[in-house]
Amino acid sequence: MPNDNDDHVPGTEYLVDVRHSHSVTHASAGTSDVVLIPQPTSCGGDPLTWSSHKKYYQLLLLAVYACAFSMGENLLGAAWTTVSKDTGVSLTNLNGGGALNYLLLGFVNIFWIPAAAKLGRRPVFLATTAIWMCAAIWTGKFHGVAQWYLAMILNGVGTSAYQAVIQLSGFDMFFVHQRGRGLSYYLFGQQLGSIIGLLTGGSISDTLGWRWSQYIVAIIEGSVLILLFATFEETLFPRFLFPTVGVRPTQCVNAECEGEKAAEGPKVLRPVETPADFDVNDDVPEYSKRTLAQRLKPFQYFKEDKTTYWQYFRRPFFLFTFPNIVLAGIIFAFGCTAGIVSFNTISEIMTEPLYSWSTTSTGLIFLAALVGNFVGWATGVLADHIVVAMARRNGGVKEPEMRLWTLCLSFVYAATGYFLYGWGAQKGLHWFSIAFGVGCMIAHQVSACSIATAYAMDSFPGISGELVVLLAICSSCINFAISYSVQPFINAVGYGWVFTFYGLCVVASTAGGGVMIVHGKRWRTGSANKYYHFLSERGDAV
Repeated sequence: MPNDNDDHVPGTEYLVDVRHSHSVTHASAGTSDVVLIPQPTSCGGDPLTWSSHKKYYQLLLLAVYACAFSMGENLLGAAWTTVSKDTGVSLTNLNGGGALNYLLLGFVNIFWIPAAAKLGRRPVFLATTAIWMCAAIWTGKFHGVAQWYLAMILNGVGTSAYQAVIQLSGFDMFFVHQRGRGLSYYLFGQQLGSIIGLLTGGSISDTLGWRWSQYIVAIIEGSVLILLFATFEETLFPRFLFPTVGVRPTQCVNAECEGEKAAEGPKVLRPVETPADFDVNDDVPEYSKRTLAQRLKPFQYFKEDKTTYWQYFRRPFFLFTFPNIVLAGIIFAFGCTAGIVSFNTISEIMTEPLYSWSTTSTGLIFLAALVGNFVGWATGVLADHIVVAMARRNGGVKEPEMRLWTLCLSFVYAATGYFLYGWGAQKGLHWFSIAFGVGCMIAHQVSACSIATAYAMDSFPGISGELVVLLAICSSCINFAISYSVQPFINAVGYGWVFTFYGLCVVASTAGGGVMIVHGKRWRTGSANKYYHFLSERGDAV
């Protein structure tokens, strides 16, 4: 049972109104005991109050955005050796350029996230799509090592937002008990793009040529840019202006609940009752439903946000002192490893002896990744149900660590996938062993990344932008090292031992979820003062 000071622990929230006895907004009025966190406001412009149809259309746009970016990054995977021969760029340098791209994917968000917090998510999506379109054209025309590295730098700047900013819009629209689901949809779209790229890249290379694959990417990105400009609505909302105490558990001290104390023990928790549909007072503007002209506006600025761009910029570095977030970042980072190592190695494994497949056939092996994508998505959705079920058994109080139990499945996916993929290639086993390994690795990637991100957001709500920057930086640093080292490592010891080593790193990171289940709440308590200081800088109503 939670302790007496749970109302001061970030992330510990009253999620399930087990007795239906409190005046907070529930997921389904009169039928559901799930409390909506954050509590929706009465403002027409609040994304939490949008219809399900509108929310899922916006989520679809985010998934399409991620899918297009990921497809573009992976179209060359099956043709990797062909690109090397045509351009004179060695596989080591190709992987080095890819590693530089992965490094920038995280670090450039140091600039994009503050922009998304101050000016809105929409301008960042539009700007990055335009940059990526230019990078795709350059990648289709490059010759030599220098141009390859420069194209990858531009590529990293453009694609970085889909590692972090895209997640913020999902959190803007969905409640805590839906976040795993929302993240899983986005990650499903992202991974689907990788699969489509690897499936079609080989056939495009065999027919139109690998350079045309990049021109096709530019055309797709141009279409996405038009779609986003015309139909994507800004999700940034000044939620920090509105009280959120309606869902924070506190010690039951009044006479009304003495009977509950006697029945359930001395530590019964109740929510502080603040009506969710409170009226916006004179000090808080009414944020009405946006008109068409307002929806097409390229940026959104809320003068009430007192946090400066510099404060948003520096906060992620202070978050490295938050153990929960660092460990979640490591889980997220190693979760991203599967796509990188398979992209960098699948062409070399399948097009060379012992298999000697065509680039088209090599791409088709990623149909197994599509199956793994569905499995990972389902695991992320399962995490939401586990949180609600465990909160119900905990007197209605949700702890972020409840979500981490789902990592047990991710652990199994990783342990199976990396071992089969590496030793299947090393020993020349039947191609199905490699395909099955790819599917398991992708299942781990989608599930672990969604669970780690949702856990971080649940632990410290209100600073989601800064949190995703830290996750992206962790991912960039780890995957830069992996992408840069994978080819020399394989040349030295072979696929089996390389993927055994990577697999051990991945399962060790996933096992870190067990450490957080034991110590996570104590760490959140220790970080509470710094967390509330960040909120006070912005002016959040807490």
